[in-house]
Amino acid sequence: MQRVARLDHPEVREVVASHHCVLRFRQRRPVRERGAEAVADALIEALEHSDVSGWPPAWALSDRAIGLWAVAADLAFPLERTDVPGRWLATTCLSRPRR
Repeated sequence: MQRVARLDHPEVREVVASHHCVLRFRQRRPVRERGAEAVADALIEALEHSDVSGWPPAWALSDRAIGLWAVAADLAFPLERTDVPGRWLATTCLSRPRR
């Protein structure tokens, strides 16, 4: 079962995470509880509390054309449109570099 984040945004009503996004989220944001359910809950919470914009954060610049970005604190999720109106795919999870 694929989990869906629900957002209050005029274009982005739902976000689903790719397998790659889940793996990167797990690497970049350790979850204290064990199990896939805890990781999925934390990822959905991050996506649902993100700000969606056409502009990436300065630390997440890419040479790829990205439609929209979901940014939550020090995490950024590039979004790609899906065939379902209002549903977008988070392709990966980027984190702000530590200094």
